[in-house]
Amino acid sequence: MKNLILGWSVLGLLAVSSAASAVTLSGYAVLPADTFAPGPDSGQFDGSGRKADAPRFKGQPVQGFSAVQFGPNGTYRLMPDNGFGTKYNSPDSLLRVYTLSLTAKTKPAEVGKVEVGSFITLSDPNRKVPFLIVNENTPKRLLTGADFDIESFVEVPDGTLWFGEEFGPFLLHTDASGKVLSAPLPTPDYGAGKDATKDQVKSPNNPALLASSPNPGQMSAATLGSSKGFEGMSSNVARTKLYPLLEGTVIGDAAGTLRLHEFDVPSGQFTRLIGRYKLEDPSNSIGDMTVINDNELLVIERDQNSGDAAKLKKIYKIDLTQLGSDGNFIKVEVADLLNIKDPQNLAGFGEIFRFPFVTIEDVLVIDKNTILVANDNNYPGTGGRGKDIKDPNELIWLTLDTPLNVAVGVGLKK
Repeated sequence: MKNLILGWSVLGLLAVSSAASAVTLSGYAVLPADTFAPGPDSGQFDGSGRKADAPRFKGQPVQGFSAVQFGPNGTYRLMPDNGFGTKYNSPDSLLRVYTLSLTAKTKPAEVGKVEVGSFITLSDPNRKVPFLIVNENTPKRLLTGADFDIESFVEVPDGTLWFGEEFGPFLLHTDASGKVLSAPLPTPDYGAGKDATKDQVKSPNNPALLASSPNPGQMSAATLGSSKGFEGMSSNVARTKLYPLLEGTVIGDAAGTLRLHEFDVPSGQFTRLIGRYKLEDPSNSIGDMTVINDNELLVIERDQNSGDAAKLKKIYKIDLTQLGSDGNFIKVEVADLLNIKDPQNLAGFGEIFRFPFVTIEDVLVIDKNTILVANDNNYPGTGGRGKDIKDPNELIWLTLDTPLNVAVGVGLKK
């Protein structure tokens, strides 16, 4: 056990990570790295925004999955993030949500399948976004990875979509076809000495900060690191409340603590700070979050390494009503993704399967005994399966030794 329970206090237990039994690989499927969908050719810009003579890729890579939800008729909806990793190299990467049909390999003789179906592309034809976008003066005003870095999403009961985003960080609201319905909502700052009705958490890529860069020698007004916005977002069972979780620590908070917010869907407003999730190490990141019941959520936590160097890729359970004496959520380990039993050798790596990708950003509860996990492969990134091998999109079904307390309405409808 990495941390020990040290004792009781009037505030409750310390936020600890308890050891978990090894989970078992019960399903496996792979989407090859070089998978593309119709759209403009892409990958023409470098990390500084310099434009090459020609795009690297024909069409749009289907990659970088950063969130997963259930789709219609037994399908799944997977959402790539902003594209190629930064604001400046992604102006030709369109923001999309893909519908995929997944067939898990559950026996050695079977073959797992991932079939890419339809997709929606986010757009702003009604000019709700109050700042300039890449496709500013085009009729459809399709949104790109230089406009927003979407990292999480939830479909709410009216069929509209809410996206957690990192450049603001913002919450972005669209209709079912991906059209923006209102101006992006900024993140209130619930920190000590702050007025949440006026003060906002801002990343260095926040449009307001980019429009008013500090003079030489002056500090940035950003209060959150770059690419540390709403990486994870879940909801209550009824999906009337959203729970957006920042990936990074806001300036002024204790190192390695991440703010979890509550957002009321009917009113369209942030309502409170629920609490803080504490990373095992301040250098770690969270990858995704999903609902179990109205109190419990699953959270992916990972280190910044891949392949043999990966040391921590885990899934923890938190209860929104259970805080430790340090004021942070108590964490219970549910799965160690670097120690997965694979007695049937479904994945082809032997009886112990490792999921050692640097970014693992998708988790979904299938039923009380099963969760689905997938990686963000950072196309055309390498390192998870070999230094010269493009990481594919791998999807794994894990059977838990200890069942989850899954609420009615959560999981795959049968």
